[in-house]
Amino acid sequence: MAKFIDLRCDFGFKYCMSDPIIMMSFLNAILDGDEETITDVSFENVEMPRETEDQRGVIFDLLCTTDKGDSILIEMQNSCQKFFKTRANYYVYKLLDSKIDKGLVWKDMKEDISKIIGIFIMGETMAGIDSVITRTAECNLDTGELFWDRHRKYFVNLQKFKLDGSDITMKDLWLYSFKNLGNMENIDPSVYEKADEGLLKLIERAKVGALSKKE
Repeated sequence: MAKFIDLRCDFGFKYCMSDPIIMMSFLNAILDGDEETITDVSFENVEMPRETEDQRGVIFDLLCTTDKGDSILIEMQNSCQKFFKTRANYYVYKLLDSKIDKGLVWKDMKEDISKIIGIFIMGETMAGIDSVITRTAECNLDTGELFWDRHRKYFVNLQKFKLDGSDITMKDLWLYSFKNLGNMENIDPSVYEKADEGLLKLIERAKVGALSKKE
């Protein structure tokens, strides 16, 4: 039996990542340079049932709200899916729909909606997602400048990630853990030297020997 839970399986992903300290560490690593440091997260109901019979409901893997009120959904997609980009957009826009109150009069809005960020971790390479992390947003096609900043998506391609021995960052350590933790017998001592509180807590939480019989 493996010594650590595989973060790429459904149980492992939800069990290990549904802890605020662990999640904050992961989010701050992935969003580094794009967002201010997240200092708190709360987990939300992952189910968004359909409102009518002909609509489709959504069940996210994990959904949290930051201390700034931004919504972040985190999905683990271990196998290739043909129209995954469409699904990712659907998830983001379902969240957008939930932020607009019924009966809203647009001219009466006092401020814009909080941000919606989708992080989609992929176990396999999918068409058109060739970088380790592909960041997308709504941009002006003529200038390339950001047009609307209320939503953004991050596609994390684990197959493309390789750990470089020099200048290892927290982002590198998190990607390495997602890709390899389930196959590791031991954690390299250098990881403990560089890891923050959240990643250290993940390593402890992911120990198979610490699971109950039911888990």
